[in-house]
Amino acid sequence: HWRAELGAGGMTCAVKLCALILSLASVTQASVLTFQVEPRTMDCVYDVVEQGKTFNMDFEVARGGLLDIKVKIFSPRGDVIIDKMTFFNQEDDKRLEEEGHISFIALASGEHKICFDNTMSRWTAKVVSMLIPTVSAKGHENIAKLEHLGPVVDSIIKIADNLDAVTRTQHHMAIRERAHQDIQLSTNSRVHWMAAFESCILIGMSIFQLYYIRQWLSTKGPRRRRV
Repeated sequence: HWRAELGAGGMTCAVKLCALILSLASVTQASVLTFQVEPRTMDCVYDVVEQGKTFNMDFEVARGGLLDIKVKIFSPRGDVIIDKMTFFNQEDDKRLEEEGHISFIALASGEHKICFDNTMSRWTAKVVSMLIPTVSAKGHENIAKLEHLGPVVDSIIKIADNLDAVTRTQHHMAIRERAHQDIQLSTNSRVHWMAAFESCILIGMSIFQLYYIRQWLSTKGPRRRRV
């Protein structure tokens, strides 16, 4: 279809280039899902993956306890593909990105179950934010077959990959900013209550000292002598 239109002239090439850019725009889209996993529960989401296609996902625990959670991924047949414990209470951004990145090749077509297990937590809920690129794996394959556009295709594919990387980085930085904001608000609240508690102690000590000095003066005051 693409090669048959090659001889139509520059107008046809411009139309095909616009179609290519629009298709890449759809390839680089991503879905962001943020939800709360209650203690002693396991919440799951589902995604359809075709056999032989690569599934990519980035997630992070934005709030709750030690910022830890267990992730489990099941195949359409119920087999466990991934089962690992993740911790996001680290300072190294590179390790955080690696900790929250999931990638695997689907061995069977169908609905895959992605579960976040918080059953090990008794009291603390965990807020999970996940980023799933809505990339059809055949998108790049179809684009790569447009040989008549030459290096333009390679350049646009690189731009699409760079946009995916920027999207993941923005998602990670937004989570980090939210976590740091929560820490700052928690610290400010603690400082506020500690200052109020310190003021109460100082007022109590002042009242006690006044009462003690008054009692001491009343008992140790000058006594009258009989003449």
